[in-house]
Amino acid sequence: MTAENEASRLISMTDGLVTELLSTLGNIPTELLNQDVGIPEVNTPFVLGRHVLGSIEQWGLFFGTGHRIDRDRDSEFLAVGSVEDLVAYKNSWMPLLKERVMEISNDELNNNGWREEEPLSIGDALLHTVDHTAIHLGHLQLTKQIIESQAHS
Repeated sequence: MTAENEASRLISMTDGLVTELLSTLGNIPTELLNQDVGIPEVNTPFVLGRHVLGSIEQWGLFFGTGHRIDRDRDSEFLAVGSVEDLVAYKNSWMPLLKERVMEISNDELNNNGWREEEPLSIGDALLHTVDHTAIHLGHLQLTKQIIESQAHS
């Protein structure tokens, strides 16, 4: 059995956070997933989930491994759907990301990734997936609390 490389470990951490995010979304009544909470700059729970997954796909799969993707970030903030839609989207690219990061040696983590506008290392791109996912998981948890509070008032 081979030891997990650092790149795979980072994506495993990200995937664990995504599992928690999807579980949190699954505990929100379906009719409230796409409902505006009435607070400026606060996204719907579904939008948060869709944005997080789009970010992981871009930062992990493209910036981290060089696999080209087509991301429309702006559309993520208009998205509506179900938890099942998010799971299907994640499952459409996460296996490839896990496969590709297994090929990245620990020595390659400091190599430049595929971000052209502000170059950064492969390791930094993959670490960003953990950081960004954790931040938005917190946002989602707070949004869920707001929804629950509004439902009881």
